[in-house]
Amino acid sequence: MRIQGIDNIVIIGSPSMKEFAISLSIINTLKSHNSQIKVTWIGYEEQKVLAEYVNGLDQFLVKEEVEDEILTQNQAVIFLSEEKDFSKKCRDLKIEIRIGAKSGWRSNRRFTDAVAIDDLLTLEECYIALLTPLGITEKSNNEPSLTAPVGTFRGIIKKDLKNIVFYPYRLDTHRVWPSVRYFELIDQLPKYENNYIIAGNEMEGKALEMTAPELFRVPSVKNSTDLEDLEETLALIAKSDVLVTYNNDIAHLAHAMGAKVICISSSAESFYINKEMCSIITPDASCIKCVGEKPCECLRKLGIEEVMEELK
Repeated sequence: MRIQGIDNIVIIGSPSMKEFAISLSIINTLKSHNSQIKVTWIGYEEQKVLAEYVNGLDQFLVKEEVEDEILTQNQAVIFLSEEKDFSKKCRDLKIEIRIGAKSGWRSNRRFTDAVAIDDLLTLEECYIALLTPLGITEKSNNEPSLTAPVGTFRGIIKKDLKNIVFYPYRLDTHRVWPSVRYFELIDQLPKYENNYIIAGNEMEGKALEMTAPELFRVPSVKNSTDLEDLEETLALIAKSDVLVTYNNDIAHLAHAMGAKVICISSSAESFYINKEMCSIITPDASCIKCVGEKPCECLRKLGIEEVMEELK
């Protein structure tokens, strides 16, 4: 198997946080076939904060930190996104194995192995396909790719009842909707059988309190919209029993930790949804990108009955 003859490999990742989370399983898969291989990940600044929690990762570098000497120490490089400058550089540096997705002929000739992915149904399948030139044809195990940063959590989680975390759809502070849908859902769930934790940032919390102040008066509903950073958010999720979210980034990071997740998404995003994760997909395929203050019509069409059924 080709992977067993490689000592050092570099993975050039995607800027998308959800794609970063989905692709982390590659590391465990590589190490299961060659436990001695050293894996270097080239990513982005917002991903670097999670580097110390990535299981099996030996080195994380931000793109701007990468020098030619670092690349030449590796016998193989895998491109998870289209990086024209890096692919040219790796070709010019004569890195022995250069793997990427097949696209235009100019890009293909920078790779030693251009893999066809057009017929694959999910992003994770595409990532595993990129390992086939190394002799790997499937993901090796379902071990968590991320260690939960539980030490960063400042709050207290009561364990008397099941803890359900709801996380906002958008990260932008001015986007409240469709987080208000969580209140529709909570309003129909048993008030004293579960603890309901509304997570997010401070501005979102203030807006939600104005939208449905009566729900925050229920003892089983807790306002946790004061999370300081991504690490604390993941720590809260790890300490809870289940996450319900419209946010694909958070959903996939939580799934990478091994957390139980119910991810609600539009059909246009189905390619990016990890099939091992519990997901509720809107049936409407005519999803368009939401612009400015316009609410997401696709998610508005989704009833809350499916979410309630999954929570049971």
